Amino acid sequence: MSTEDQAPAYAGIDPGIHDRLNRLWADPRGLWGQLTGVQNDKIGSRLLLTGFFFLLLGGSFDSFLMRVQLAFPENDLLGAQLYNELFTNHGTVTMFLVILPIFEGFAILLLPLLLGTREMPFPRLGAFAYWAFLLGGLMYYSCTLFQLVPDAGWFAYTPLSGPEFSPGLAMDFWVLGLGVAEVGAIAAAIEIIIGVLKMRAPGMTLSRMPLFAWAVLVMAFMILFGFTPLIIASLLLELDRGFGTQFFDPQQGGSSLLWQHLFWIFGHPEVYIQFVPATGVVSMIVPVLTRTRTVGHTWLVASFVGIGFLSFGLWAHHMFAVGLDPLVLSFFAAASMAIGIPAGVQIVAWVATIWTGRPLFRTPFLFVLGFLVIFVIGGITGIMTAAVPFDLQAHDSYFVVGHLHYVLIGGVAFPIFAGVYYWFPKFTGKLLDERLGRWNFWLLFLGTNLTFFPMHQVGLMGMPRRIYTYPAGLGWDLHNLLSTIGVFVIIPGLAVFVWNVVRSYRKGEPAGPNPWNADTLEWATTSPPAEHGWTRVPIVRSRHPLWDQDDLHTGEPHLERFAGALSRWPLTWRAAAIVGTADGRPQEVFRVSGPSIWPLVAGSGLVLIFLAELVKLRWGALLGALILTGAVVRWNWPEDTPTSDEEEAAFERETGVPVNAGGSVVVAAWGTGLLILFAAIALASLVLSYFYLRLENPVWPPAGIPDPGLLAPAIAAALVVAGAAAVGLAQARLGHADQRGFVAGLVAALVLTGAGVAVQVRDLAALGLDPGAHAYGSVFATLAGFVLLVTTAASIMLLTSLYWAVRGLYSARRRAPVANVVRFATANAVMWIVGFATVYLGPHLT
Repeated sequence: MSTEDQAPAYAGIDPGIHDRLNRLWADPRGLWGQLTGVQNDKIGSRLLLTGFFFLLLGGSFDSFLMRVQLAFPENDLLGAQLYNELFTNHGTVTMFLVILPIFEGFAILLLPLLLGTREMPFPRLGAFAYWAFLLGGLMYYSCTLFQLVPDAGWFAYTPLSGPEFSPGLAMDFWVLGLGVAEVGAIAAAIEIIIGVLKMRAPGMTLSRMPLFAWAVLVMAFMILFGFTPLIIASLLLELDRGFGTQFFDPQQGGSSLLWQHLFWIFGHPEVYIQFVPATGVVSMIVPVLTRTRTVGHTWLVASFVGIGFLSFGLWAHHMFAVGLDPLVLSFFAAASMAIGIPAGVQIVAWVATIWTGRPLFRTPFLFVLGFLVIFVIGGITGIMTAAVPFDLQAHDSYFVVGHLHYVLIGGVAFPIFAGVYYWFPKFTGKLLDERLGRWNFWLLFLGTNLTFFPMHQVGLMGMPRRIYTYPAGLGWDLHNLLSTIGVFVIIPGLAVFVWNVVRSYRKGEPAGPNPWNADTLEWATTSPPAEHGWTRVPIVRSRHPLWDQDDLHTGEPHLERFAGALSRWPLTWRAAAIVGTADGRPQEVFRVSGPSIWPLVAGSGLVLIFLAELVKLRWGALLGALILTGAVVRWNWPEDTPTSDEEEAAFERETGVPVNAGGSVVVAAWGTGLLILFAAIALASLVLSYFYLRLENPVWPPAGIPDPGLLAPAIAAALVVAGAAAVGLAQARLGHADQRGFVAGLVAALVLTGAGVAVQVRDLAALGLDPGAHAYGSVFATLAGFVLLVTTAASIMLLTSLYWAVRGLYSARRRAPVANVVRFATANAVMWIVGFATVYLGPHLT
């Protein structure tokens, strides 16, 4: 049926129920609501707006000043120091504080409507992610208030960023401020992964899932695998700067290339972390505005996943000039070329869809066309730099600057603008002005090409990047002037966009539910949508439900029964559904957490830890850790169930779907699993660092330091493993309704784990290693400290469980938190063995 005339998803539903749910899901009003709100539309829009704010602040203003400086040779508008600070800030803000939060904001804002569910799985985690991002970004940007702007580049290569060449606090602002924002990015990624895989409409199998959901799922996994090594790299750099360790000092067993390896394991995938969700936006717009179905839907999904995997196999693409072995260079060159294959598949699929359709040349589609043109040029130059001989000539030249900006602006920024023009009507009820949109597009398209295309040419003519001036007579003058003129075209384009948003939000043309005659679920709701999104969740039987289904509420009888029952009960707590990962069948109804101040408190505790390290008041870091720990415990504090067991049982009999009003068993298990994965990736990064330094040093440990003994760590490991086993036995006793045995098992687990920690700490003290004397002591102490930190987290979980066990909270029916503690304790035991086996057995390996 024509979706232009299709009634909103609320049609035919008791208005009393709809209004009651709307009030139930709404965040509080006023300032308190702004501080405690957790609704996905609030969190998502905040991420988007804050990302755009940082874009205007650092992405645009800094680039404008740099281009004015380079417009003419021997210009003295800016000095070398200020120019270095500007290009460092420009790259840092763009790569860390603009594009990624914008796409995470898109995901959190859109996914519940797009997937046919009411909310994200961890609303409070989403709120924490935003506060961490905002506070981390402001902490970094506060360096300008103290005139302590970092100047070592957005990549912070050692030894330039180390204590010898960057003393003072400037680089500490970079390391610590961005560290807070990185934690926020990972938190949002966990939220997105579980939201896509487990919170979808009944019947929405993986094969029916919208392409944007696939894209942000891949993005979120890439964030988890890419940002975690960066956090470890930043930790090691700050330890060198603040505690005198020797990770990156070759004179003391360290390696400056270790930073490059850890950084580019993040840095090159980061480009694709930004690109993949952009391609998801394009994949949503192309079929709608060409009025046809996507050509190669499955191939597009495969290309998203393929790019995600391949992007982690080519980090040394940025290290061709550092002297790596030719065989290593050949491998990374081949990987750098291979990643062009899935990108090419995407281009072919989009062009084929456009070719077979009937395009509507509205503003979102114009930005898609601009994306195709600019990104193809950027992709071709990327394949050129994958060839080692060419890269050795173009490395650190303006050719690379032109290539990077063609990829990031054409491949990322243009899809962002397309997405804003496409989805703005859904969340505001107003269409953006089409005439201003065309001006916006053409100014940005022409300005981008005028700015960055000459950079390829001047780079091949020999102009190096990151220089603040250049002599006349080298043939670079005209190209630089053209690039500067291009910036003067881009800036009015951004101004037109800002004016269009402000003007249209205030008095734009009403949009209606589905102004694009689109095919996906978000367009079946009112514009703007209700607080709870869906009163009656839809049933999906197609990839294009609004094009193929006359009624979103008909389907298999058991799915109809479930959707109908969930629309009537419960009406006193925020209920959402969990579905099977692959088949989309309902698995569980659970209680979604509501507004809370504790995510903000947790974010404040996190930033206090980093601020205390910045000013070297380390007691403040301890205070921040206590605040963070207490806030996380408090935001997960069990709440009274507002319905009875009889009501839950009645719903379960009617639908065959279990109810967990105390919190989801499935979501909690997935959350714990991803937390364990995060810790495992961090441990793997440290183990990689250990063996990299081990191979760099022919004598390990250095002369005068004996190999560590093995008896004490073996005893400690046995005690920790026994503690993990005791937690498992305690869970088994709870399953048999043996409360006394359950409590005894938890106590035994705490005692055994504590004994293991005591034995291990005593042995570490007896070793007497100095972390500041040699990289051996640095990496030994850091790896051991990380494992002990994970064990501390496991012990806090055990203590919390013991508290609630004594209070009688857990039963054979309500024991999901205990199962998660078992999972984490088991993972902790494995990480304990791996971590301490590395540092104790490493010296014995030849």
